[in-house]
Amino acid sequence: MLKELFLAKRYLLRGKSRHVSFIGLISCFGVAVGVATLIAVISVMNGFDKDLMDRLLEFNDHIVVETVVPEYLDTVKDKLSEWDDVVSVSKVLQTQVFGNFQDRIYPLIVKGIDFDNDIEWTNFSKHIVRDNKNAGIFIGQGVADRFFVKDKLEYYPLQKRLHIEEFPLRGIFKVGLVEIDSNYIIGDIDDIMPLSPNYILYLGVRLDDPLKAAQIKKRIVGSMGSGVFVTTWIESNSVLFSALQLEKYVMFIILSLIVFVACFNIFATLTVKVVEKTKDIGVLKTLGFTSGQVMFIFALQGMIISVIGVLIGTGMGIGICLLLKEGQFIQLPKEIYYIDYLPVYFKVIDIIIIDSAAIICAFLFSLLPATRAAGLSACEALRYE
Repeated sequence: MLKELFLAKRYLLRGKSRHVSFIGLISCFGVAVGVATLIAVISVMNGFDKDLMDRLLEFNDHIVVETVVPEYLDTVKDKLSEWDDVVSVSKVLQTQVFGNFQDRIYPLIVKGIDFDNDIEWTNFSKHIVRDNKNAGIFIGQGVADRFFVKDKLEYYPLQKRLHIEEFPLRGIFKVGLVEIDSNYIIGDIDDIMPLSPNYILYLGVRLDDPLKAAQIKKRIVGSMGSGVFVTTWIESNSVLFSALQLEKYVMFIILSLIVFVACFNIFATLTVKVVEKTKDIGVLKTLGFTSGQVMFIFALQGMIISVIGVLIGTGMGIGICLLLKEGQFIQLPKEIYYIDYLPVYFKVIDIIIIDSAAIICAFLFSLLPATRAAGLSACEALRYE
């Protein structure tokens, strides 16, 4: 093993022709650039996923529990409150009204939460932009900006006989998601209930770990009976997160082509090395080296190039991520995106997958020229020497 490593390093770093060393450097640089690009892009996409998920989980419940009989909600609430995995259980009201804005009718979703619940109020208060401290409702920033809402909301309740009513405005909130900020009204459940005679009540459940939602759902369904309907936050947003996951996979495949091209350079480098070292191969086989040992020497050269490139690329990729995270010098238009900077979140498992894929790809491209070197006989290699 040591002698094969010594010869691989010697052939790689001390070739007779300078252009061979240059191709080796280009190959190493190509692998480094490919790995760094993959780490940076995947980390930015992970940042968008995480930031979006955090915003959704701050506003929406981890699990929604509905019952056929509304009176059964209190019983379910008492039972769930005793579970160790459950952090908070509270009643939530949801209905719809038609906002009247200077003779323009716009449908709005009304959500009533329990402001006396510390966890619910803390999660919501993070998004409050303006609070007048009076009784009333909070309206989304998008609605307020679009219709110039100031101190009250005029609306038509959801009922057969339409008649206009009004409700005082307490403040404005901004979650950072257009579909929420432009369509929602939030208020205390006791204040929201009189807005419309038609509404639904359900339980909003928050867990210590949102990723346990599917597991807790099975437990609720199994213990609460057939009259309970349970929906997790994953199911409610499955289309969105599936699209983001597909986009991440596609970007990984496309950007992997950079590493793929760099591996072609490794293939070219080793092919030239085999031609250059034909005499040396004959000498090695004359000295007793087996075909497997000769093959390992040349394959090891490709591995050295790829490992060095991967290490440099990993350092570059992490450095780029840290610059983007701390500097935030790339600004995004807030009119298009819900944030004005590139969020970055790199996972160790993603870095391991990217590095492993690059090394495996380089190894496979090293096998063909290494196999050719191993197939040379001592007589053929030394025929013209």
